[in-house]
Amino acid sequence: MIRGSTVGTVALQAVLAEYELGTIYSVTGAGGTAGRTWKVRTSTGDYFLRLRGVRTSSEARLLYDHGLREHLIARRVPTVSAVHTRTGERWVRTKGRVYELYPFVVGRQFRPESEGEIAEAARTLAKFHRAAADYRPQVKEPVAQYTTLGFSDEVSDRLDDPRLQLANMLKVREMASSEQERELVDRCIARVRALMRSYAGTKYDRLAGWVVHGDYTPANLLFSEEGKVVGIFDLDWAMPGARCRDVADGLYFFASVPRRMDPSDIWSLTEAAELDLDRCTIFLEAYHEVAPLLRHEVDAIPCAFAGRWFSVRLEGMAKVDAGERFRFFSRDIERPLLWFDRNWPLR
Repeated sequence: MIRGSTVGTVALQAVLAEYELGTIYSVTGAGGTAGRTWKVRTSTGDYFLRLRGVRTSSEARLLYDHGLREHLIARRVPTVSAVHTRTGERWVRTKGRVYELYPFVVGRQFRPESEGEIAEAARTLAKFHRAAADYRPQVKEPVAQYTTLGFSDEVSDRLDDPRLQLANMLKVREMASSEQERELVDRCIARVRALMRSYAGTKYDRLAGWVVHGDYTPANLLFSEEGKVVGIFDLDWAMPGARCRDVADGLYFFASVPRRMDPSDIWSLTEAAELDLDRCTIFLEAYHEVAPLLRHEVDAIPCAFAGRWFSVRLEGMAKVDAGERFRFFSRDIERPLLWFDRNWPLR
């Protein structure tokens, strides 16, 4: 039964009706960029409802995600599995979109000023990699990472494929309106061509073989008041890959100089951050305590970061107005890349 006037739209009511939730008291928006999320208060408890992004809503992607959650829970990684519908499904598909309902986990956001929480985030990532390493479902799927841009329909079997990045970046170059802007994109293209030599083919295969989270940012962790991770979420982009890609993510999003971010604003989430040597060292050393990286994995972190950073900007372009896309892509794009040029390997 649904009671009250704060239960959201008719569409949300129809989705929630697929579950045994008792009386629904309220549905409150909780943000999101690729999809949307809501907190649902009911007589049977509190829940977290999420609308998945279109690119991660295929049957294969859903099966991989939900299977991985069960695998992680069995290995005591702090995450949750989806609530079953009345018919035993883990999700609701309606009008081409997918909704999932999870038990609501009580926690707070990452405190960027806390060195202890930087280390805790790193150790949690290492535990995730160790626990997920033997997850080997039979599901195979192409990765449609950049298709929402409308530049190309090409897909890949991996994240941050330099071949696809090059095809999309050549289209970005056509959007440049000055020689200075074209030169900036050309420098980015040169980096992508370098990735095709150093972060693809057999060199990438040597790094791969892990299961990666794919979006290891503060928005996808919850901490206790004591500074321990109580939840790792949003496995939409989890898949086989190179763990140094997740480590690069962690360095950038957890070990950069603290700054204010609006989790519902794609411009804020993708601003160029200033990395910090001391904080990066804390993150890397804490990760090594649990799951030491091999030398070639450490050496590949700048390449992994470059691939991830270009993806952040290319994918994010699809979420802003067409007239703002080039500015979104280009703003300060070289700053973190140049930081790795100057500072890697860490001294």
